[in-house]
Amino acid sequence: MTPTNPYVGPRPIAVGEAIYGRDAEIQALFDRLQARRIVVLHSPSGAGKSSLVAAGLRPKLEAEHFDVWRTIRVNLDPRSLDLPADTNRFLLSTKLSLEEERPPDRQRSPALLSKMSLLDYLRSRGRPSSRRDWPVTLVFDQFEELLTVAPHDVEAKRAFFAELGEALDTGDYWALFVLREDYLGAFAPYRGRIPSQMGNTFRL
Repeated sequence: MTPTNPYVGPRPIAVGEAIYGRDAEIQALFDRLQARRIVVLHSPSGAGKSSLVAAGLRPKLEAEHFDVWRTIRVNLDPRSLDLPADTNRFLLSTKLSLEEERPPDRQRSPALLSKMSLLDYLRSRGRPSSRRDWPVTLVFDQFEELLTVAPHDVEAKRAFFAELGEALDTGDYWALFVLREDYLGAFAPYRGRIPSQMGNTFRL
């Protein structure tokens, strides 16, 4: 690899790095999200979904005055945090992902976060005054982890979708779900709790 080589090698392209050859897909995905508010981005594994979102879509959204919060993962194992056994790992993982973007002295503890509903958390999270009128955009990357992590904990998954659906029902939040397309059909038992039932899709 040379300093002028535009290809970063076998890893996702990160925020702030250039992405090449994806202008049409970035614009089309932006248009879909802007129009539909809740979109599922899917593709085979390794097609470049994370790179497209981080290096292409995120800068485009921010340039168009969308407040894009830190990318969310739902793969946390709460057993290392000394929390009650019934703590919902998917909800807590979502809140902890978003907390990592805040200054360390303002981050809330896992114990406190575990007691807050997702909607209460989203509403209480501080925002820069310059972005308070911008639509909040939540990006869930590798969202198939909701199915593969603790696969038998169906009740936790239902509770997660119930709280996420409550938040999205307000109309105050945009959401992009990024997942491998071979898991798309497996979300059928849960998608009814989400506005649009995860029916607005974009294939990369």
